[in-house]
Amino acid sequence: MGVINYPGSLSAAVILTWQGETVAHAISTTLKKFPYTLANESVTDLTITATTSAKTLVLTRKAKKGQRLFNDTLNTFMLEPVSGSDLEDLVAGAKAACTIDLTFSYARFFDVLLEQMTRTGPALNNLANPSDSKAILDTFTHSAGAGKISIGYKTATQTLKSLPCRLVKSDVKPGLAGKPPAVTLTFELDFLTGIDPVRREAMRKLIAMDWSKLARLGSNAASSKPEIQLWRQNVLAYLVNYTDLSRGEQFRTGLVNRHKGKSAASLATELRDDIDRHVVTANHWGQAREDLKTERHQRLLSDLFGTLHQSTWVSSPVSLLRDICDAFSFSLAQSAALALQYGAGHCGEHAQISFSVLADIINTPGSQISHAVFTGNANIDHAFVVYNLDVDTVIHTRATAANNTRVNKGEEIAVWNLRDTITKNASRRGFVMDPYLDKTVMKPTAEELLTALNNKKRMATSKDMDFLAFEAEYPPGSALLDLRGKSEVERKKRVKNV
Repeated sequence: MGVINYPGSLSAAVILTWQGETVAHAISTTLKKFPYTLANESVTDLTITATTSAKTLVLTRKAKKGQRLFNDTLNTFMLEPVSGSDLEDLVAGAKAACTIDLTFSYARFFDVLLEQMTRTGPALNNLANPSDSKAILDTFTHSAGAGKISIGYKTATQTLKSLPCRLVKSDVKPGLAGKPPAVTLTFELDFLTGIDPVRREAMRKLIAMDWSKLARLGSNAASSKPEIQLWRQNVLAYLVNYTDLSRGEQFRTGLVNRHKGKSAASLATELRDDIDRHVVTANHWGQAREDLKTERHQRLLSDLFGTLHQSTWVSSPVSLLRDICDAFSFSLAQSAALALQYGAGHCGEHAQISFSVLADIINTPGSQISHAVFTGNANIDHAFVVYNLDVDTVIHTRATAANNTRVNKGEEIAVWNLRDTITKNASRRGFVMDPYLDKTVMKPTAEELLTALNNKKRMATSKDMDFLAFEAEYPPGSALLDLRGKSEVERKKRVKNV
């Protein structure tokens, strides 16, 4: 008695999976056995050659217009029809020697992006500060007109020949009323046997293929679709397995070692510029970011990442970075190191790097600064660091301003009074560390920041204030004033325009 028991022609579904490896100092080893799954129609051709003791069976899929050969319900490929009797030996458990040929296409940018994010070795270059800018910028086109950025991705097609694989599972569901059975074959691809850099690179390119689809189709409305989730899981697992987190820490400690012992004023320019050199601003905002003339490489990447942030957030490298940090409960220093390894971030990542580096500088012998505050605007969603000021009191309150874009009215927020703090620290001058914004926008001193917080434009929109949001201080030690239980009238009077 056979397994399929159907002599006629049928089209089997085929699931393709593989297991990769982990690099030294990977983010985690929990995903070492992660089953990467190919379910992407950018794989246009595949041929599986299976040789048993009885016969050689060739299974093919060649997609073309009007013939997708893809099962949306199963989210996997469909093979071109073959005789059920020809499948019998393979499905019945006869040991078969199998190879697969694959042809697939991908956007080259996402391959070089993965390559940069998962770099290993001693050379401390990253995406924002690469050894070869042209190799990255040549993978996409950039145009700007009428205030709109347009990005085009250059594609590549690759064919893998005779890649070893093996049948690891078969599922046969009998057909009803003489219809063919539903046959699903699962093959595991072997990229790792033997020393073959082309095959190992092909793993990365297949992940780039999934990331390419995320960038094109991963809108907020589509983010719950199974194919979007599968592609993103593949990308996340690859990053977890192939990112050398110790290398990111080398970037971070390098910043500390290059700038320890410097004056507060020197840090405001020299450390700020060093951080900026290593991190691309990865979202659009209304104020100047990377300069198109002096920072052309970073500006073009910033515009590209900004389009991903706006249209397909699940494909943004910052979205992936933040999910990794949350999933593995990273410390602030670890999050900063990962942002430096990946070379991209929003204001939060720039502030994390700034705060963690300044905290370590404070701890070094002979430090000329004594305090750092992880802070930001209290009524606008923007983060940065103020340093060399000791915050006396942190106020826990609830927002009262309807136009607050950092938190909703009624939500809890911690703030501190910049004006009072400057007065109480009269013997030392406070400075601002904000590598996210262009240096022409964010002035380096706390006094200039206070002036900007109370300018005429902010007064006209009732966003002028003396307060900043409070996230953390190093070293800690501020007193707490809790206004959360007070009336809205009193909170509004004590903490203006928050």
